[in-house]
Amino acid sequence: GSIIGLYLIASVFAPVFEETMFRGALFSHLRQRWGFTISTLIVALIFALLHPQGLAAVPTLMAIAVVLAGIREWRGSIVGCMTAHALHNALTMTMVLLMMR
Repeated sequence: GSIIGLYLIASVFAPVFEETMFRGALFSHLRQRWGFTISTLIVALIFALLHPQGLAAVPTLMAIAVVLAGIREWRGSIVGCMTAHALHNALTMTMVLLMMR
């Protein structure tokens, strides 16, 4: 039961919420003012800092956020980055659970 709940939070709710906020609202707003590169870096930093993994994970989380912004730009929609985010989180959850066995 609790593992399924963790998967739902990490692989459904978090990607939908985070992509709506970060690549949907925030990135789209900043992109109109400062273009792709600056907007991507600002949103990536905020995205990374708001995650609970700590400062050591900021570069990795920023890299993930840059890729997600690229998908957003390429596809012109947040559906692709939601999907990529969900797959990434599901794979990460699976790897963590397998390592804990």
